[in-house]
Amino acid sequence: MFSLVLLLASLCLHCFLSSPPLLPVLSSSASCPLLLCFLSSPPLLPVLSSSASCPILLCFLSSPSLLPVPPPLCSAQQCFLPQSPLMFKDQMQQDVIMVLKFPSNSPVTHVAANTLPHLAIPAVVTVTCSRLFAVNRWHNTVGLRGAPGYSLEQAHHLPIEMDSLIANNSGVNKRQITDLVDQSIQINSHCFVVTADNRYILVCGFWDKSFRVYSSETGKLTQIVFGHWDVVTCLARSESYIGGDCYIVSGSRDATLLLWYWSGRHHIIGDNPNNSDYPAPRAVLTGHDQEVVCVSVCAELGLVISGAREGPCLVHTITGDLLRALEGPELCLLPRLISVSSEGHCIIYYERGRFCNFSINGKLLAQMDLNDSTRAILLSSDGQNLVTGGDNGVVEVWQACDFKQLYIYPGCDAGIRAMDLSHDQRTLITGMASGSIVAFNIDFNRWHYEHQNRY
Repeated sequence: MFSLVLLLASLCLHCFLSSPPLLPVLSSSASCPLLLCFLSSPPLLPVLSSSASCPILLCFLSSPSLLPVPPPLCSAQQCFLPQSPLMFKDQMQQDVIMVLKFPSNSPVTHVAANTLPHLAIPAVVTVTCSRLFAVNRWHNTVGLRGAPGYSLEQAHHLPIEMDSLIANNSGVNKRQITDLVDQSIQINSHCFVVTADNRYILVCGFWDKSFRVYSSETGKLTQIVFGHWDVVTCLARSESYIGGDCYIVSGSRDATLLLWYWSGRHHIIGDNPNNSDYPAPRAVLTGHDQEVVCVSVCAELGLVISGAREGPCLVHTITGDLLRALEGPELCLLPRLISVSSEGHCIIYYERGRFCNFSINGKLLAQMDLNDSTRAILLSSDGQNLVTGGDNGVVEVWQACDFKQLYIYPGCDAGIRAMDLSHDQRTLITGMASGSIVAFNIDFNRWHYEHQNRY
Protein backbone atom coordinates (compact mmCIF):
# COMPACT_ATOMS: atom_id res chain seq x y z
CA MET A 1 0.00 0.00 0.00
CA PHE A 2 2.84 2.37 0.89
CA SER A 3 4.53 1.75 -2.47
CA LEU A 4 1.26 2.53 -4.25
CA VAL A 5 1.04 5.90 -2.47
CA LEU A 6 4.63 6.72 -3.48
CA LEU A 7 3.82 5.80 -7.08
CA LEU A 8 0.78 8.11 -7.07
CA ALA A 9 2.77 10.99 -5.58
CA SER A 10 5.59 10.68 -8.11
CA LEU A 11 3.10 10.53 -10.99
CA CYS A 12 1.33 13.68 -9.77
CA LEU A 13 4.60 15.58 -9.48
CA HIS A 14 5.81 14.36 -12.87
CA CYS A 15 2.67 15.35 -14.71
CA PHE A 16 2.31 18.64 -12.87
CA LEU A 17 5.67 19.68 -14.32
CA SER A 18 4.71 18.64 -17.84
CA SER A 19 2.57 20.72 -20.21
CA PRO A 20 -1.19 20.77 -19.46
CA PRO A 21 -2.82 17.85 -21.30
CA LEU A 22 -6.15 17.75 -23.04
CA LEU A 23 -8.57 15.69 -20.98
CA PRO A 24 -10.04 12.51 -22.43
CA VAL A 25 -13.58 11.40 -21.84
CA LEU A 26 -13.70 8.95 -18.94
CA SER A 27 -16.35 6.68 -17.59
CA SER A 28 -17.76 7.65 -14.22
CA SER A 29 -16.87 4.24 -12.71
CA ALA A 30 -13.12 4.47 -13.38
CA SER A 31 -11.11 3.64 -10.30
CA CYS A 32 -9.28 7.00 -10.28
CA PRO A 33 -10.93 9.23 -12.91
CA LEU A 34 -9.69 12.60 -11.64
CA LEU A 35 -6.06 11.56 -11.47
CA LEU A 36 -6.35 9.73 -14.77
CA CYS A 37 -7.85 12.75 -16.54
CA PHE A 38 -5.12 15.04 -15.23
CA LEU A 39 -2.23 12.75 -16.06
CA SER A 40 -3.16 11.20 -19.37
CA SER A 41 -2.64 12.49 -22.90
CA PRO A 42 -5.41 12.26 -25.52
CA PRO A 43 -3.49 10.94 -28.54
CA LEU A 44 -2.69 7.59 -26.87
CA LEU A 45 -5.32 7.33 -24.14
CA PRO A 46 -8.61 5.89 -25.38
CA VAL A 47 -12.02 6.42 -23.88
CA LEU A 48 -12.16 4.07 -20.92
CA SER A 49 -15.06 1.81 -20.14
CA SER A 50 -16.44 1.08 -16.71
CA SER A 51 -14.38 -2.10 -16.54
CA ALA A 52 -11.05 -0.30 -16.61
CA SER A 53 -9.08 -2.33 -14.17
CA CYS A 54 -5.83 -0.45 -13.85
CA PRO A 55 -6.13 3.21 -14.86
CA ILE A 56 -3.05 4.18 -12.87
CA LEU A 57 -0.88 1.73 -14.83
CA LEU A 58 -2.43 2.96 -18.09
CA CYS A 59 -1.64 6.53 -17.15
CA PHE A 60 1.92 5.64 -16.25
CA LEU A 61 2.46 3.90 -19.58
CA SER A 62 0.94 6.63 -21.73
CA SER A 63 2.01 9.94 -20.25
CA PRO A 64 5.85 9.91 -20.13
CA SER A 65 6.25 9.21 -23.82
CA LEU A 66 4.25 12.31 -24.66
CA LEU A 67 6.25 14.80 -22.63
CA PRO A 68 7.08 17.85 -24.77
CA VAL A 69 10.64 18.27 -25.97
CA PRO A 70 12.19 21.21 -24.09
CA PRO A 71 13.21 24.17 -26.27
CA PRO A 72 16.92 24.49 -27.05
CA LEU A 73 18.97 26.81 -24.88
CA CYS A 74 19.66 30.18 -26.45
CA SER A 75 23.14 31.01 -27.61
CA ALA A 76 25.46 33.31 -25.71
CA GLN A 77 24.90 36.03 -28.29
CA GLN A 78 21.12 35.78 -27.88
CA CYS A 79 21.39 35.92 -24.12
CA PHE A 80 23.57 39.01 -24.32
CA LEU A 81 20.92 41.09 -26.08
CA PRO A 82 19.24 42.93 -23.18
CA GLN A 83 15.56 42.45 -22.42
CA SER A 84 13.75 44.86 -20.15
CA PRO A 85 12.08 43.42 -17.03
CA LEU A 86 9.41 46.06 -17.61
CA MET A 87 8.46 44.69 -21.01
CA PHE A 88 5.00 43.57 -19.90
CA LYS A 89 4.03 46.84 -18.24
CA ASP A 90 2.15 49.75 -19.69
CA GLN A 91 3.97 51.49 -22.54
CA MET A 92 4.30 54.78 -20.69
CA GLN A 93 5.72 53.07 -17.60
CA GLN A 94 8.18 51.18 -19.75
CA ASP A 95 9.31 54.14 -21.85
CA VAL A 96 9.53 56.93 -19.28
CA ILE A 97 11.99 56.63 -16.41
CA MET A 98 11.41 59.95 -14.69
CA VAL A 99 10.36 63.59 -15.04
CA LEU A 100 12.38 66.26 -13.25
CA LYS A 101 10.74 69.69 -12.92
CA PHE A 102 12.87 72.76 -12.22
CA PRO A 103 11.45 75.61 -10.11
CA SER A 104 12.27 78.34 -12.64
CA ASN A 105 9.71 77.16 -15.26
CA SER A 106 12.01 78.57 -17.96
CA PRO A 107 12.30 76.30 -21.03
CA VAL A 108 15.26 73.91 -20.87
CA THR A 109 17.07 74.81 -24.06
CA HIS A 110 20.30 72.80 -23.71
CA VAL A 111 21.02 69.31 -22.34
CA ALA A 112 24.48 67.73 -22.05
CA ALA A 113 24.70 64.19 -20.64
CA ASN A 114 28.33 63.49 -19.73
CA THR A 115 27.75 60.40 -17.61
CA LEU A 116 30.90 58.28 -17.84
CA PRO A 117 31.61 56.58 -14.49
CA HIS A 118 35.25 57.71 -14.34
CA LEU A 119 34.28 61.40 -14.29
CA ALA A 120 34.60 63.27 -11.02
CA ILE A 121 31.05 64.53 -11.51
CA PRO A 122 28.97 62.34 -13.87
CA ALA A 123 26.04 64.63 -14.57
CA VAL A 124 23.32 65.86 -16.87
CA VAL A 125 23.95 69.59 -17.30
CA THR A 126 20.93 71.66 -18.29
CA VAL A 127 20.65 75.31 -19.30
CA THR A 128 17.39 77.26 -19.52
CA CYS A 129 16.42 80.17 -21.75
CA SER A 130 17.00 82.47 -18.77
CA ARG A 131 20.61 81.16 -18.69
CA LEU A 132 20.12 79.35 -15.39
CA PHE A 133 22.16 76.15 -15.49
CA ALA A 134 22.03 73.06 -13.29
CA VAL A 135 24.55 70.26 -12.72
CA ASN A 136 22.23 67.33 -12.06
CA ARG A 137 24.16 64.35 -10.73
CA TRP A 138 23.95 61.10 -12.66
CA HIS A 139 23.80 57.87 -10.66
CA ASN A 140 25.74 55.13 -12.42
CA THR A 141 24.66 52.63 -9.76
CA VAL A 142 21.59 51.82 -11.79
CA GLY A 143 22.48 48.73 -13.81
CA LEU A 144 21.75 48.09 -17.44
CA ARG A 145 18.25 46.75 -17.76
CA GLY A 146 18.56 43.09 -18.67
CA ALA A 147 22.32 42.97 -18.31
CA PRO A 148 24.17 40.71 -15.84
CA GLY A 149 24.08 42.21 -12.37
CA TYR A 150 20.81 44.03 -12.92
CA SER A 151 18.41 43.78 -10.01
CA LEU A 152 14.85 44.92 -9.58
CA GLU A 153 15.90 46.25 -6.19
CA GLN A 154 18.01 48.86 -7.97
CA ALA A 155 15.34 49.70 -10.50
CA HIS A 156 13.47 52.13 -8.24
CA HIS A 157 16.52 54.38 -7.93
CA LEU A 158 16.22 57.35 -10.26
CA PRO A 159 19.25 58.01 -12.47
CA ILE A 160 19.18 61.83 -12.23
CA GLU A 161 19.31 63.86 -9.04
CA MET A 162 18.46 67.55 -9.22
CA ASP A 163 21.25 70.02 -8.54
CA SER A 164 21.11 70.66 -4.79
CA LEU A 165 21.62 74.42 -5.22
CA ILE A 166 18.56 74.56 -7.48
CA ALA A 167 16.45 72.17 -5.40
CA ASN A 168 17.15 73.97 -2.12
CA ASN A 169 17.00 77.44 -3.70
CA SER A 170 20.31 78.21 -2.03
CA GLY A 171 23.27 79.62 -3.88
CA VAL A 172 21.33 80.11 -7.11
CA ASN A 173 23.76 82.93 -7.89
CA LYS A 174 26.33 80.19 -8.54
CA ARG A 175 24.08 78.83 -11.29
CA GLN A 176 23.04 82.03 -13.06
CA ILE A 177 24.87 83.49 -16.06
CA THR A 178 24.19 87.19 -15.59
CA ASP A 179 26.25 88.70 -18.42
CA LEU A 180 23.98 90.36 -20.95
CA VAL A 181 23.54 88.82 -24.38
CA ASP A 182 22.69 90.74 -27.52
CA GLN A 183 18.98 91.56 -27.60
CA SER A 184 18.59 90.22 -31.11
CA ILE A 185 19.85 86.75 -30.15
CA GLN A 186 17.24 84.04 -29.72
CA ILE A 187 18.56 81.70 -27.03
CA ASN A 188 18.64 78.10 -28.27
CA SER A 189 20.68 74.94 -27.86
CA HIS A 190 23.41 76.20 -30.22
CA CYS A 191 24.30 78.99 -27.78
CA PHE A 192 25.88 76.59 -25.27
CA VAL A 193 28.58 73.93 -25.08
CA VAL A 194 29.48 71.87 -22.01
CA THR A 195 32.96 70.38 -21.71
CA ALA A 196 33.25 66.59 -21.44
CA ASP A 197 34.09 66.73 -17.72
CA ASN A 198 31.03 68.90 -16.90
CA ARG A 199 33.27 71.52 -15.29
CA TYR A 200 32.88 74.38 -17.79
CA ILE A 201 30.11 75.88 -19.89
CA LEU A 202 30.82 77.90 -23.04
CA VAL A 203 28.23 80.53 -23.95
CA CYS A 204 27.85 82.77 -27.02
CA GLY A 205 25.56 85.59 -28.16
CA PHE A 206 27.18 88.47 -26.28
CA TRP A 207 27.00 92.00 -27.62
CA ASP A 208 30.81 92.41 -27.59
CA LYS A 209 31.22 89.67 -30.28
CA SER A 210 32.84 87.24 -27.85
CA PHE A 211 31.99 83.85 -26.44
CA ARG A 212 32.76 83.11 -22.81
CA VAL A 213 33.77 80.27 -20.52
CA TYR A 214 32.14 79.81 -17.10
CA SER A 215 32.87 77.44 -14.25
CA SER A 216 29.93 75.12 -13.61
CA GLU A 217 30.97 74.82 -9.97
CA THR A 218 30.99 78.50 -9.07
CA GLY A 219 29.30 80.20 -12.02
CA LYS A 220 32.26 82.55 -12.34
CA LEU A 221 33.58 83.81 -15.66
CA THR A 222 36.97 82.23 -16.40
CA GLN A 223 37.76 83.32 -19.98
CA ILE A 224 36.55 85.68 -22.71
CA VAL A 225 37.41 84.74 -26.29
CA PHE A 226 37.41 87.27 -29.14
CA GLY A 227 37.97 86.68 -32.82
CA HIS A 228 34.80 87.42 -34.78
CA TRP A 229 33.74 90.71 -36.33
CA ASP A 230 30.10 90.30 -35.33
CA VAL A 231 27.95 88.56 -32.72
CA VAL A 232 28.73 84.85 -32.24
CA THR A 233 25.55 82.90 -33.00
CA CYS A 234 26.43 79.22 -32.51
CA LEU A 235 28.93 76.88 -30.87
CA ALA A 236 29.78 73.20 -31.28
CA ARG A 237 32.17 70.75 -29.63
CA SER A 238 33.87 67.72 -31.13
CA GLU A 239 34.25 64.41 -29.34
CA SER A 240 36.95 64.60 -26.67
CA TYR A 241 40.36 62.97 -26.66
CA ILE A 242 42.04 61.42 -23.63
CA GLY A 243 42.60 64.25 -21.18
CA GLY A 244 39.53 66.19 -22.30
CA ASP A 245 41.07 68.03 -25.27
CA CYS A 246 38.67 68.79 -28.09
CA TYR A 247 37.82 71.23 -30.88
CA ILE A 248 35.39 74.09 -30.40
CA VAL A 249 33.82 75.75 -33.45
CA SER A 250 32.16 79.17 -33.29
CA GLY A 251 29.89 80.58 -36.00
CA SER A 252 29.01 84.24 -36.36
CA ARG A 253 26.93 86.85 -38.14
CA ASP A 254 30.11 87.80 -39.96
CA ALA A 255 29.47 84.64 -42.06
CA THR A 256 32.66 82.93 -40.88
CA LEU A 257 33.51 80.11 -38.51
CA LEU A 258 36.56 79.85 -36.26
CA LEU A 259 38.07 76.57 -35.09
CA TRP A 260 39.51 76.65 -31.56
CA TYR A 261 41.38 74.16 -29.40
CA TRP A 262 40.15 73.42 -25.88
CA SER A 263 42.86 72.27 -23.48
CA GLY A 264 41.45 69.75 -21.02
CA ARG A 265 44.57 70.10 -18.91
CA HIS A 266 44.51 73.87 -18.51
CA HIS A 267 40.73 74.30 -18.94
CA ILE A 268 41.10 77.15 -21.42
CA ILE A 269 40.66 77.90 -25.10
CA GLY A 270 44.17 77.62 -26.52
CA ASP A 271 47.12 75.49 -25.48
CA ASN A 272 49.18 78.25 -23.85
CA PRO A 273 48.05 79.08 -20.29
CA ASN A 274 50.29 82.16 -20.32
CA ASN A 275 48.34 83.65 -23.21
CA SER A 276 44.75 82.79 -22.26
CA ASP A 277 43.62 86.41 -22.74
CA TYR A 278 44.40 86.39 -26.46
CA PRO A 279 44.01 82.85 -27.82
CA ALA A 280 44.32 82.39 -31.57
CA PRO A 281 42.00 80.18 -33.63
CA ARG A 282 43.44 77.13 -35.34
CA ALA A 283 41.60 77.86 -38.59
CA VAL A 284 39.22 80.34 -40.24
CA LEU A 285 36.40 78.79 -42.28
CA THR A 286 34.82 80.92 -45.00
CA GLY A 287 32.34 80.45 -47.83
CA HIS A 288 28.98 81.46 -46.38
CA ASP A 289 27.43 84.76 -47.35
CA GLN A 290 24.95 85.01 -44.47
CA GLU A 291 24.83 84.51 -40.70
CA VAL A 292 25.95 81.04 -39.59
CA VAL A 293 23.14 79.39 -37.59
CA CYS A 294 24.22 75.77 -37.08
CA VAL A 295 27.44 73.78 -37.09
CA SER A 296 28.74 70.31 -36.27
CA VAL A 297 32.35 69.13 -35.98
CA CYS A 298 33.72 65.59 -36.13
CA ALA A 299 37.37 65.28 -35.07
CA GLU A 300 37.53 61.64 -36.16
CA LEU A 301 36.74 62.61 -39.75
CA GLY A 302 38.51 65.97 -39.50
CA LEU A 303 35.44 67.76 -40.87
CA VAL A 304 33.24 70.73 -40.00
CA ILE A 305 29.74 70.97 -41.51
CA SER A 306 27.96 74.30 -41.16
CA GLY A 307 24.77 75.98 -42.30
CA ALA A 308 23.94 79.65 -42.84
CA ARG A 309 20.55 81.27 -42.40
CA GLU A 310 19.89 80.63 -46.07
CA GLY A 311 21.75 78.62 -48.67
CA PRO A 312 23.59 75.30 -48.90
CA CYS A 313 25.53 73.73 -46.05
CA LEU A 314 29.32 73.69 -46.44
CA VAL A 315 31.88 71.01 -45.64
CA HIS A 316 35.30 72.20 -44.44
CA THR A 317 38.34 70.38 -43.17
CA ILE A 318 39.58 71.27 -39.69
CA THR A 319 42.49 73.03 -41.39
CA GLY A 320 40.07 75.47 -43.06
CA ASP A 321 39.85 74.07 -46.60
CA LEU A 322 36.42 74.20 -48.22
CA LEU A 323 35.65 70.78 -49.69
CA ARG A 324 32.13 71.04 -51.07
CA ALA A 325 28.61 72.34 -50.68
CA LEU A 326 25.72 70.06 -49.73
CA GLU A 327 23.00 71.05 -52.16
CA GLY A 328 19.59 69.98 -50.92
CA PRO A 329 16.53 69.41 -53.09
CA GLU A 330 14.12 72.20 -53.93
CA LEU A 331 12.83 74.16 -50.91
CA CYS A 332 15.66 72.83 -48.71
CA LEU A 333 17.37 76.19 -48.37
CA LEU A 334 17.00 77.07 -44.68
CA PRO A 335 19.17 74.70 -42.59
CA ARG A 336 18.59 74.78 -38.84
CA LEU A 337 20.08 71.60 -37.30
CA ILE A 338 23.06 69.42 -38.27
CA SER A 339 24.28 66.09 -36.90
CA VAL A 340 27.27 64.17 -38.27
CA SER A 341 28.25 60.57 -37.58
CA SER A 342 31.77 59.18 -37.61
CA GLU A 343 30.55 56.80 -40.33
CA GLY A 344 30.39 59.74 -42.72
CA HIS A 345 26.68 60.54 -42.83
CA CYS A 346 25.34 64.04 -42.31
CA ILE A 347 21.73 64.63 -41.24
CA ILE A 348 20.44 68.15 -41.89
CA TYR A 349 17.10 69.51 -40.76
CA TYR A 350 15.69 72.39 -42.78
CA GLU A 351 12.81 74.67 -41.84
CA ARG A 352 9.26 73.39 -42.38
CA GLY A 353 9.98 69.80 -41.44
CA ARG A 354 12.39 68.76 -44.19
CA PHE A 355 15.22 66.30 -43.51
CA CYS A 356 18.10 65.24 -45.76
CA ASN A 357 20.80 62.61 -45.33
CA PHE A 358 24.03 63.35 -47.21
CA SER A 359 27.24 61.43 -47.52
CA ILE A 360 30.36 63.47 -46.82
CA ASN A 361 31.02 63.27 -50.56
CA GLY A 362 27.94 65.40 -51.13
CA LYS A 363 25.57 62.69 -52.36
CA LEU A 364 21.95 62.98 -51.26
CA LEU A 365 21.06 59.57 -49.80
CA ALA A 366 17.53 60.13 -48.47
CA GLN A 367 15.00 62.82 -47.65
CA MET A 368 11.69 63.13 -45.82
CA ASP A 369 9.09 65.65 -44.67
CA LEU A 370 8.00 65.65 -41.03
CA ASN A 371 4.87 67.33 -39.71
CA ASP A 372 6.58 68.94 -36.73
CA SER A 373 8.71 71.96 -35.99
CA THR A 374 11.81 70.01 -34.96
CA ARG A 375 14.02 71.59 -32.30
CA ALA A 376 16.50 68.79 -31.56
CA ILE A 377 18.11 65.90 -33.43
CA LEU A 378 20.84 63.43 -32.56
CA LEU A 379 22.41 60.29 -33.98
CA SER A 380 23.19 57.10 -32.08
CA SER A 381 26.86 56.35 -31.54
CA ASP A 382 26.97 53.95 -34.51
CA GLY A 383 25.19 56.46 -36.76
CA GLN A 384 22.41 54.01 -37.66
CA ASN A 385 19.55 55.64 -35.77
CA LEU A 386 18.23 59.20 -35.72
CA VAL A 387 16.23 60.63 -32.81
CA THR A 388 14.09 63.75 -33.30
CA GLY A 389 11.93 65.94 -31.08
CA GLY A 390 10.09 69.21 -31.50
CA ASP A 391 7.17 71.44 -30.64
CA ASN A 392 4.71 68.52 -30.78
CA GLY A 393 6.37 67.02 -27.71
CA VAL A 394 6.93 63.64 -29.37
CA VAL A 395 10.23 61.76 -29.54
CA GLU A 396 10.59 59.69 -32.70
CA VAL A 397 13.26 57.20 -33.71
CA TRP A 398 14.21 56.72 -37.36
CA GLN A 399 16.53 54.57 -39.39
CA ALA A 400 19.11 57.11 -40.47
CA CYS A 401 19.96 55.63 -43.87
CA ASP A 402 16.44 55.82 -45.34
CA PHE A 403 14.36 57.64 -42.66
CA LYS A 404 12.22 54.59 -41.96
CA GLN A 405 10.25 55.24 -38.79
CA LEU A 406 11.15 52.76 -36.05
CA TYR A 407 9.37 53.98 -32.94
CA ILE A 408 7.21 56.77 -31.50
CA TYR A 409 7.37 57.52 -27.80
CA PRO A 410 4.32 58.64 -25.81
CA GLY A 411 3.66 62.33 -26.33
CA CYS A 412 4.69 64.86 -23.69
CA ASP A 413 2.59 67.80 -22.55
CA ALA A 414 5.18 70.35 -23.71
CA GLY A 415 7.48 70.90 -26.65
CA ILE A 416 10.98 69.43 -26.79
CA ARG A 417 13.82 71.95 -27.00
CA ALA A 418 16.97 69.81 -26.56
CA MET A 419 18.09 66.22 -26.07
CA ASP A 420 21.12 64.07 -25.37
CA LEU A 421 22.03 60.41 -24.74
CA SER A 422 23.79 58.89 -21.76
CA HIS A 423 27.22 57.35 -22.36
CA ASP A 424 25.78 53.80 -22.56
CA GLN A 425 23.13 54.84 -25.14
CA ARG A 426 20.43 53.49 -22.82
CA THR A 427 18.84 56.71 -21.55
CA LEU A 428 17.54 59.64 -23.59
CA ILE A 429 17.19 62.95 -21.74
CA THR A 430 15.02 65.67 -23.27
CA GLY A 431 14.75 69.33 -22.26
CA MET A 432 11.17 70.57 -22.30
CA ALA A 433 9.55 73.95 -22.93
CA SER A 434 7.76 73.55 -19.58
CA GLY A 435 11.01 73.83 -17.64
CA SER A 436 11.52 70.14 -16.97
CA ILE A 437 13.57 67.25 -18.27
CA VAL A 438 12.24 63.79 -19.14
CA ALA A 439 14.37 60.65 -19.10
CA PHE A 440 13.31 57.87 -21.49
CA ASN A 441 14.39 54.27 -21.73
CA ILE A 442 15.94 53.66 -25.12
CA ASP A 443 17.45 50.49 -26.57
CA PHE A 444 18.74 50.76 -30.12
CA ASN A 445 19.31 46.98 -30.16
CA ARG A 446 15.57 46.38 -30.37
CA TRP A 447 15.53 47.96 -33.84
CA HIS A 448 18.66 46.18 -35.05
CA TYR A 449 17.88 43.64 -37.77
CA GLU A 450 19.58 40.77 -35.90
CA HIS A 451 17.49 41.48 -32.81
CA GLN A 452 14.29 41.71 -34.86
CA ASN A 453 14.95 38.45 -36.68
CA ARG A 454 15.73 36.64 -33.44
CA TYR A 455 12.86 37.95 -31.35
